[in-house]
Formats: sequence, structure tokens, C-alpha cells
Amino acid sequence: MYHNGQQSGEAAKKKKKTKAQNQQQQTQEFFESLHPDVKESIENLSDLYASFISNFTPDKPNPLNIFSPDVMAKTFAETHKVMVKAFVVNPEEWDTKQKSYLSDLEELYQRTMTRLQGEEVAPIIVPQKNDKRFKASEWHDFPVFDYVKQSYLLHSKYMNEMIESLEGIDHKTKEKAQFYMRSMMDAISPTNSPFTNPEVLKETIRTQGQNLVKGYQKLLDDNANSNFLSLPMFANLKTFKVGENLGITEGKVIYETPLYQLLYYKPTTELVYERPLLIIPPWINKFYIFDLQKENSFIGWALEKGFSVFVLSWINPDETYADHGLSEYVVNGVLDAVQKVLSISGQDKLNLLAYCTGGVAATLLAGYLAKRIEKNPVASLSLLAAPIDFDKMGDLKVFICEDQLEHLEKRVKSIGYFPGDEMVRVFSILRANDLIWSNYVNTYLLNKETFPLDFLYWNCDTTHIPATLHMEYLRNIFFENALMHPNGFHINGVGVDLKTIKTPIFAFGTRTDHIVPWQSAYAIKEMCPDNTTFILGSAGHVAGIINPEHRQKYCYWKVDKKVADSAAWLENAKEVSGSWWPEWYRWMGRYNGKKIKTTIWEDTPNIESAPGRYVLSTSPKDNF
Repeated sequence: MYHNGQQSGEAAKKKKKTKAQNQQQQTQEFFESLHPDVKESIENLSDLYASFISNFTPDKPNPLNIFSPDVMAKTFAETHKVMVKAFVVNPEEWDTKQKSYLSDLEELYQRTMTRLQGEEVAPIIVPQKNDKRFKASEWHDFPVFDYVKQSYLLHSKYMNEMIESLEGIDHKTKEKAQFYMRSMMDAISPTNSPFTNPEVLKETIRTQGQNLVKGYQKLLDDNANSNFLSLPMFANLKTFKVGENLGITEGKVIYETPLYQLLYYKPTTELVYERPLLIIPPWINKFYIFDLQKENSFIGWALEKGFSVFVLSWINPDETYADHGLSEYVVNGVLDAVQKVLSISGQDKLNLLAYCTGGVAATLLAGYLAKRIEKNPVASLSLLAAPIDFDKMGDLKVFICEDQLEHLEKRVKSIGYFPGDEMVRVFSILRANDLIWSNYVNTYLLNKETFPLDFLYWNCDTTHIPATLHMEYLRNIFFENALMHPNGFHINGVGVDLKTIKTPIFAFGTRTDHIVPWQSAYAIKEMCPDNTTFILGSAGHVAGIINPEHRQKYCYWKVDKKVADSAAWLENAKEVSGSWWPEWYRWMGRYNGKKIKTTIWEDTPNIESAPGRYVLSTSPKDNF
């Protein structure tokens, strides 16, 4: 018995071995029968995969540690707890939701079968208008891919509705859970897989797989030091160089401190407005967003209009600036630059224009000056996409909670600053489909070259943020929403109350801004209703700002009467075609003063030519 059993076992092993050998032989024969180009592509992919595995080590830096794993785990644990409780209390509602979802899937299957028989049927669900992932005609023309698309959209809808319907859960926890879930659904979209994306499959057939080989090589190169966690580049960084084809308007550095350089631009008109214009950029980006190329330079345009243009250029701080906070940036930065410009120009007032977080600094300065005895040196304040009400900051709020702040504080204090490239990741994650996954598909799956867009290059050319400044901004200005509360924040011991600001304000927001939703920028109108003019532009955070009038692109909206709030403002807004720049120029006519001859260019020192070494202290890396 034992002998026969042993023989039976050996026979089974031999049969199994023979089967495996036959499968291996069949695989080898199939491989040998492939087109030479396809064989080469497969061999190259194998080599690249082996290279990736050999270079993957746990001690490499993780560039995506902006989220605290503990915060994410806590969010999902709380969501799951509430979800289970809701199911126990009201199982009928959950049963109805699930039956509706399964019914939609069944109906989708039936309609797909009908389409496969040659009949046209209406879709169960369609992508949102701003969803560009499924724009290729194959997603509609081929029933199978249409089925994959609609199945994905139905599941995404079902998951979001499940979380949205939860009651008894903290509002901020729900927002985070929805954001995390949406981010995961974005990641598993069928557009991101080479096996379910018809565009990628078509390109793979056309190139005999070379698109995947070359794209995968790019992926390895971009992630050489980050264990497969870098973001795909959304701009060709090798096309531009600041000082050569970006930031080339003629100017010079006339003054500098350890915190900033002050640039003055050579007038291009015989007469200039007597009151200077001082531009304050964000402390997280560099000033040359206002001076990209000749055809879209705001500084060049302002010079042509007769402005006397000065620009503050922030230092790119290292760990030695760790203790610099908002007071230093407002008083030793913006106010110091204001006083220096007035001293150089011989004027008693100037016009201040500030962008994004630069607008926060300028607003804090305006509130600080409103409580000082001496004469206010700011004739007008122009705020471009400047956040004021941080309760209206949209998805960016998911990064801000007490646990997340503690996580960030430990990190930034350990190195002395918040790395600038991590801010790029934060903003990219907010629009992952447009700024991450579409670039992943185009770069790594379709092997397309990125376009050389100047404002995307600028977006990658970030500056670090001092540890103290970053945490004060996140904890006090953002988390506590200090600007919306009287004396919610103090500058050098002076409580800032925005309602005390009497300076004329031009506030501008953009309608599709994913970083500073326009309702947040509009809040300055609610705080200072009698001295604020609000204009809403189309496009987003950058393209909506840098919109030269000669292009006649986009549009903007304005309201000529008093309204109660942002919703009423939008309801009464009138659309105006073209750039907002001329609208701002007309508004500024009341505060520029008369036109005069100036000798500032001849009378000021030339420390170095614009754009100055502060802005050149770093360049974008090849990857993130």
C-alpha cells in the first residue's frame, strides 16, 4: 500500500513537472513568434523592472509625507465607526442605496449588451464637464470601454454618496474622508492603467510597445531617489532659464537686506506716475510670475502704462531663518520695502499690489498701519487671489487640523523650514486628475514630451518657508481664521482688525481657483464694504492673474451696486470680455497722482541687474 502510494505521488509530481515544462515551452514558443520590436520592448521592460527593484531601498527620502498616516487612519476609523452605527440604526436606508447601485450596474450591463448588438442607448452616467480624463472618443465609441468608464463613475458616485449621507460625524472628519476617498478613486481610474485606457493601448500597438519602455525609463529616472513616489513633471524645465528667457525686463537691484531684495525697473515712458507701484509676491513663490516673457509680463505692461515699478524679491530661506515669523515678513519685509521706496522716490504715498500669501502680508500690514499714529503711506491696496476667509478654502482645509498641524510642526522644526517642493505637491494633490494623473498618463504611458509652459516652470521654482512663519500661518491665520476676527493676530504687539482698514482696496479672485477659492478672496469686501472694489476673473490661480490685455482671452465679472454677500454678488455680476488688467488700470487712475519726470534710474545704486541673485538661488529640480 505504501509503495503504491509512493509511486502515485511520484507520478503526480512527474505529471505536474511535465505540465510546467510544457507551459514554459509554449511560453517560449509564443515569445519567439512575436515581432522583433515587441520582443525587444518586453526584454527592455524586464530589465527596467529589475533595475527598479534593485534600487528600491527603505532609507530613501519619502517626498509624499505631507499627510500624517495617523491622521488618515484616525479619519477612516471614525468614518467606519459612524458608518457601522448608521447601518445598525437604519439598515433599510443602506439597503436601498446598495440596491440602487446594483440596479444601475445591472442596467448598465443590459445597455452595453444592446450596444454590442448595434443599437444606440443613452448612458447611465456621464463624466462631469470639467473631467478631461475620458475626452478621447474611444471611451464612448467602443461599448466595452464605455462600460468600464461608466462602471467606474457609478462606483465613485456610490462611495461619495455613502460618506455624504453619514450623520453624527464631525464635519471636518467628513470632509477629510471624502477627500481621501476621492483621491483613492482618482488613483484607480481606468485611465491610469495601460490595460484599460484605449489611448494607451492604441499607442502601444502603434509603437510595438516602445511607448511603455521609454515611458517606464522616464519613470525610473524621475524616481531615482524617491522610491517611486515623485510626481510626474507637468512642464519641460529645460526650456527656460530665469534671467535669460524669463524675468528679462530691464531692471536692477537697488537695495537688499537678509530678507529681501528691492528691484526697480527702468521706465519705458518719458513721464511716469508720481506715486510708485510696489509689487509683493507670495513668500512661497518667486516674483517673476509678474515678469515671465515679454508678451505676458505684467511688469512690462505696467511700465508701458507709465507706472514707476518696484518689486520685492524674497530670499529663499534655509534653516538659519527658522525663527522668522509673520511679524518679520510684514514689518522687516513689506513695511521696510514701503519705507525704502518712499525714501527713494521722495513721495509720501505709494500703491501696493500683492499676490496670494503676499496679499496676506500686505493685508496684515494695512491692518497694522490702521492703528498707528503716523500717516498711512499706502494710497491703495490691490489684492490678487489673496485668501482672507480661511473657512472658505475648499479642499485645502483637509491638510489643516490639530493632529496634522502637530505632524507638520515636528517636521518643519526638525529641518528649520517647510520645503518648497512639498508645497507644489500639496497644490497638485488638490487637482490630482489635472496635475498628477493626466501627466502620469501622458509622460509614462503615452511617452509624450511635456510642453514648455513658462508659468508651470515658475510654479515648480519654489522657495522654502521658515518654520515659524509656516506654523504661524497655518495655525493662526488658517486654522484659527484670525483675519476674520478682530485682533485675532498681532503684528509686533498690535492687534490687527481688518474692519479698521480705510485704504482703498481692489480685490481680485478667479472663478476656478483651486488654491484660493474666490469666496475666500471676496471676504475682504465683507470686512471693508465701503472701500473695497471686487472683480472676479475667469480661469485659475495663475492663468487668471497673468492675462495680458492684447490676448483678449477669458473674461471677468463686476457688480456696480451694493450686495449682501458673495452669492448675491455673483447673481448680480455682469460679464465683461477680455483681460481684467485694463479694469484695474482704470481703478488705479484715482490713486496714481500726476505724471512727472523721474531720475530714480540714474540716482539709485546698481547692486546687480534684475532679476537678482535672491531669485536665482535655486532652480526647479528635474523631478519631485
